[in-house]
Parts: sequence; structure tokens; C-alpha cells
Amino acid sequence: MRLYSFSIAALFAVWGLGFWQPAASSTATPIAQMAYTLKPETPVWDVLVRLGKFRRFSIDTTATGYSAEKGKEIVEKGYTTHPITGKKTKRQSKYFTCIACHNSSRETKDLTDQNPQSRLQYALDNKMPFLQGSTFFGIVNREAFYNGDYKKKYGSVPDIKAANQDLRKAIHVCATQCSQGRPLEKWEMESVLAYFWTLQLQLKDLPLQPADFQKIEQAIEDDVNLAQAVSVLESKFALYQPATFPEEMEYRTLDSRVANDEARFKNGKNIYDLSCKHCHAGKKFSFFALDDSRKSFRYLDNKMKNGHAHSLYKITRAGTYPLTGKRAYMPQYPAEKLSNEQLIDLRVYVQKMAEK
Repeated sequence: MRLYSFSIAALFAVWGLGFWQPAASSTATPIAQMAYTLKPETPVWDVLVRLGKFRRFSIDTTATGYSAEKGKEIVEKGYTTHPITGKKTKRQSKYFTCIACHNSSRETKDLTDQNPQSRLQYALDNKMPFLQGSTFFGIVNREAFYNGDYKKKYGSVPDIKAANQDLRKAIHVCATQCSQGRPLEKWEMESVLAYFWTLQLQLKDLPLQPADFQKIEQAIEDDVNLAQAVSVLESKFALYQPATFPEEMEYRTLDSRVANDEARFKNGKNIYDLSCKHCHAGKKFSFFALDDSRKSFRYLDNKMKNGHAHSLYKITRAGTYPLTGKRAYMPQYPAEKLSNEQLIDLRVYVQKMAEK
């Protein structure tokens, strides 16, 4: 019996209606009896499980009091209300919240695109921050965390190796190392995980073509070529986010054509507005304030000229270490989040603004 008989043409014809209609057939199973129906809102993980893949990072539902709503509050505010006492919980970190370094929404049109300029343009178009960390959107669909050079940075951290394959361990490393905060209680951890599951990928998020649907449909219907169908789905999004920490660039006088390039100036302004000011405007996530005043730009420009540790060339690549009595610090940017070309654009903008 054909449980999954779909017309690909009809499928796309009704996409805008929010569902896919099975093709009419005298042998079609009544909708009420169908075990599985593909829809635009169908989670990618549901399809992968249907294709035989083991679901990872499932929520531990035995954790008393967990909820996605509380998880969202922890991510965005750093605290929530205790499920038993109803009182405000202790802040997870005195210095950061998760959204200091991470977005919770889509960051690129193409989910396999690792080009930082694509991310910047998407951030500009969608009025969102341009940040060091990877987005939480689709994080439960990834297979590895703290990839690439993060292993060098956190190599001495006991949980870093396990964190590469375990989302809970990755959250723990972020909570205790990156945010310089406390470990999450079990119900808090499951709440954050539950919130992340609300950000999982759906079929409508992927650029699937009619031929792709045919392969997936046929694999489910005939229970064959399941691995190929899995590959089709997983080729449409990144299973991990690479991280490369480049060497610091050497300060040199800019060629006049570069220094006066209007496109670089505008790109640098976008980086300053969407990245630098995200943390430093009004000391939002930092004890060091930046604004659009000439004083701020002159400060940054002078640090670059003097090769200071706070030079944009150095601080973006090496970050900073917590100061005595102030554990807040600046995380470094991987090349995948801020390229050297973008860093030059930022310098062009700062240098020009400092001269005004």
C-alpha cells in the first residue's frame, strides 16, 4: 500500500497554503490513517528519525520544573523564576548573557554558507547583531560544537573534548568558561535545551528541490536508500560551525585607495554598529564604553597606531583576559565570523571618523 504518494508539482503548488496535499489515487490511504505527513513545518529531525537516524540531545523530561519559556529567559536575561519557590533565580553570570555573543535567529539565507560577509549583509538586512558566536538557530541539528581552534583555546578545560559531541557539555562549557558564570542546575539545563528545540530546523528552512523531495519520499515509502535521503537533507545545512583563529595582522599605513574607499567605509560602519556597539554601547555587556563620538574613534585609532593590546587588529583576534576584580572579557572573533578584509573595513571607518 502506498502511504506516501505525493505529486511533486502539487506539493509546490500548495506550499503557500502551509501544507502539502497527497495526490489523488484510488489506492491512497485516507489521511486519518496516514502515519506520517510531510509539511513545511515538519521538523527536519522528525524526517531524519523517520529515515532511521537516532535523535540526539533529547530533553530529559524527568527534570522537574523545566520549560522552554524558562530556558528562553535564561538565554536572554541570564535568570528566570524557580519552578518550586517562584523566586528569581541567581544570575547564571554576573558578566554576560548568552545573547551577548549569540543570536537566536537565522543568520544566513544559505544555511551552509560560512562567509562572514554574507552573515553581515544578512544581519544588516534583518536588523540583527553581527556576533562572535554561532547562532542558536538550528543548534540541535548540529553534530559538533567548539570546533576547530576552540579546541586549542579551551584545551585544558576538562569538558571541552566531550563538549565537541555533547550539546549539554557544550552549554556547560559556555556557562562556566565563556560567560565566567556558574553551572546550570539540571532543570535549568533542560530548560535551555528545551528552548533550543524550539529553534530546530523545519523543512521550510531548507532549499529543497522537487528532486530532493522525490528521493526523500521514495526512501520513506519503499524503506530503501535511507542513507542517501539523509545525505540530501543534511547537505542543506551546516552540521557544525568551523572556527579558525587567524594571526594578528601587522599595522601598516593604508594605501590611499583603501583608506578612501567608500564601500569599505560603509562596511566598517556596519560592523561597528552591529558588532562593536552591541556589547560596548552604554557598557551593555562590557565595562568599556564605545559610542559615535570622536573621542571613541580617536581612542581606537591611537591604540591601533601604537600596536597596543587593545588595537582592533589584536583584540579581535586574541580577545582579552579578565582583569583583576572584573571577570568580564572580550571573546575573540574566528575568521568565519570576522574576516581580515572586514577588519580592514572596520579600521577604515574608525580611522576616517577619528580624523573628523
